[in-house]
Amino acid sequence: MAQPHARSGAPRPGRPRRRLRSVLVVAAAALALAGCARGPEPGVPPIPMSSTSPSASAASPPPGPDGGARFAPCPGGLECASVAVPVDYANPTGPTMPIAIARRPATDPAAKVGVLLVNPGGPGGSGIEIVQAGVLPREVTDRFDVIGFDPRGVGGSTGLQCPLGPDTPYDGDPDPGDPADEAATNDAVDRYDAACGQRYRDLLPHLGTRNVARDMDRIREALGEDRINYLGFSYGTSIGQTYAQLFPDRLRAIVLDGVVDVSKPGLDSAQAESFENSLRQFDAACRANPTCPVRADPIGTLDRVRARVTAAPLPVAGTTPLSAGLLEIGVVYPLYSEQSWPQLASALAAADRGDGTPMRALATAYFRGSNSDTYNAVTCLDNAWPTEDAQVFAAARATELRAPHFSGNVLVSGLTCADWPAPQQPLTPLEGYTGPPMLILGTTNDPATPYQNSVALAGRLPGSVLLSYRGEGHTVYTNGVPCVDDAVNRYLVDTTLPPPNTVC
Repeated sequence: MAQPHARSGAPRPGRPRRRLRSVLVVAAAALALAGCARGPEPGVPPIPMSSTSPSASAASPPPGPDGGARFAPCPGGLECASVAVPVDYANPTGPTMPIAIARRPATDPAAKVGVLLVNPGGPGGSGIEIVQAGVLPREVTDRFDVIGFDPRGVGGSTGLQCPLGPDTPYDGDPDPGDPADEAATNDAVDRYDAACGQRYRDLLPHLGTRNVARDMDRIREALGEDRINYLGFSYGTSIGQTYAQLFPDRLRAIVLDGVVDVSKPGLDSAQAESFENSLRQFDAACRANPTCPVRADPIGTLDRVRARVTAAPLPVAGTTPLSAGLLEIGVVYPLYSEQSWPQLASALAAADRGDGTPMRALATAYFRGSNSDTYNAVTCLDNAWPTEDAQVFAAARATELRAPHFSGNVLVSGLTCADWPAPQQPLTPLEGYTGPPMLILGTTNDPATPYQNSVALAGRLPGSVLLSYRGEGHTVYTNGVPCVDDAVNRYLVDTTLPPPNTVC
């Protein structure tokens, strides 16, 4: 489905509705559940671009005079730097922007294999944060300089802050099939799009994944490396596929976990249906758990709460009320990870009692999990979207029949991209790949990036290997599954792939 404006994952360090963001991004957001701020407010100035040199973040010194990365110590025992890249690669001598990077040096330099670039997902997730979190196993961190970078539009790389919060379209009820609700949602989306376009009109056309992949190659050059290794989760697999398409000979090893199918149109119901499946899995697990507070009828409780907030949103101290739209986002967020299902059950029970605070906090965490403004900017460029509102309404109504609890996300995502103030630049599938064999991971009940995406990509890449995990959750590497972790570690260190069609 066009992902919700939230991030990928759940209690793991790590927001799409259009394509849900990586688990690693969502986990980072889970740390913020106690707060309920609405997000960027009007009056926050955009970060300027420079025609001569990038504006450096506090942690990232500017690049050296030869264009190489000039590292300096930064928090967490890391080394930080900034690489200047063209805003528009069609105008390489024009304005530049900074790409912030962080390096965790190999802890066994004598056995160092090379550099490993990582991306946790999104779009909108910070690669620097995943390196700070230190989630990679010792087998990898001993042998690689681990490099995280904030993609353009994120964090220290000219992070977007649109004047209206990306939750604006969810303050009401994005209900496909109800003309009044559709019209109100369309109006809220139009206000959000217009405000974002007014602030970032010159930057928005240049935030697509092809440019992120080009930036990644500039990072390779700045590090002085002939080849890199890459690990991408969720949306990070879009970056990996695009880099492999543009620079196949500059890769040594590449791992893609939770594959995004870049060939699909933006309005695709597959993701919504995956979330609907995960909701049913949650329902079954809750019914079997004597301690689950909504054990009698989990989905029925959700439907009852939905009817209640549709009639009158539940007030929440310090922020906007829990609306039907925000309820949908609050349910999406903990479905990223089975470990978060107890949070979902508790929030549903509270809302059923008339207390919308826990569910509203889940929705807030979803938007905070990574930069939702950047998520919208990248997703609207990377996919082919309808440009007529009537087409969006029809697609959302069709999704309502197959995924009734998540069709509002499809409506908001489709409307956001239908009038996005930058032209679409759809990605194309990776074909005729000539780089090293890939290791592709897929989780059978992944709610955000359907398992079939990983199967399909592996089928198009002879010599690459699909490693399947039978289980729940969005992405799997570093999530405590030894069978998976051992296979990935072995491949990264010595490029030995597991047997074809391995199942963990």
